Amino acid sequence: MRTLAALAAVSATGCIYANVVTPLSYRAPTAQEAKVEGAADVEGVACDHAVLGLFAWGDAGYAAAVADARTRSGAAQFADLRSDTTCTRVTGKAVR
Repeated sequence: MRTLAALAAVSATGCIYANVVTPLSYRAPTAQEAKVEGAADVEGVACDHAVLGLFAWGDAGYAAAVADARTRSGAAQFADLRSDTTCTRVTGKAVR
């Protein structure tokens, strides 16, 4: 019973392995400020993962999602940036 309780405590904390980055913040100008009102939206995604609460890894931060969007679009920066943090998914106007 003690082994089961110890295993439950360890699995609830993700303390065996956890290398996870969570979103903080990202400042983006509005579409009007960047003068890209008619530009198409681009998207970038960054996720973290966990297995049974024992092992966790991934970078679900804004920086990784923005880097993914830059790779996909070739943009220097983004305007009107919006985010969904299930997996960090950023959508915005590409400014070139």
